[in-house]
Amino acid sequence: MKVEYVPSNFVHQQWETVEHFLASALDLAHSSGEISIEQLRADLGQNRAALYKATEDGKVIGAAAVTFQNQRNARVAFVIAIGGTWIAKEEAFKQFSALLKLAGATKIAGAGRDSIVRLWDRFGLKKKYTVFEADL
Repeated sequence: MKVEYVPSNFVHQQWETVEHFLASALDLAHSSGEISIEQLRADLGQNRAALYKATEDGKVIGAAAVTFQNQRNARVAFVIAIGGTWIAKEEAFKQFSALLKLAGATKIAGAGRDSIVRLWDRFGLKKKYTVFEADL
């Protein structure tokens, strides 16, 4: 298995192989309409978010979209969407983490349903707080 960064100028070439992983993740995760798959594609293509893909035996088995947030005491890689079978594999998480570090990240974070929180707990990510909202 190999996890790799996809530069923004190659997003459109790779889109067909990663779109369903990201769309599924947005449908199942925290997005609640915050971002559509079309908006995510635009963000990736315009370098406002970074695309990572996982391959095994030459076949794409997952993808992730990440934004980087410079906070006061850390550079946080915030996972917007992640999908595919690779997210449950420790080796893939190690490769993904190493790539995020190469991009300057000092922390990884994300938001998701309870099942993803339990899954990522295995890799050392802990629930930080609960977010809630209402329309005004």
